[in-house]
Amino acid sequence: MNNFKYTLLMALLATSCGSFATSNRIAEQFKALDRNEDGLLTRSESAKDPALWSRFKNYDSDKDNRLSLAEFTVYLNQ
Repeated sequence: MNNFKYTLLMALLATSCGSFATSNRIAEQFKALDRNEDGLLTRSESAKDPALWSRFKNYDSDKDNRLSLAEFTVYLNQ
C-alpha cells in the first residue's frame, strides 16, 4: 500500500508542476503582448498575434474591448 500512496503522490506532484508551468507560460505570453503593462490587451496590442487579432471579439466575453488574462487563457486553450 505504501508504494501505491507514493506513486499517487508523485503523479499528483507531476500534474501540479505541469499545470503551473502552463499557467506561467500563458502569463508570459500575455505580458509580452501587453505593451502598456495595464494588465489588459487591447485589439491593437493583440495585432502581434494575427490569430488572436482576427478573433479578438470572440474572446472578449465581457465586451469591454479588452482581454483580461482569463479571457486570453481561454483563447490559448482553444
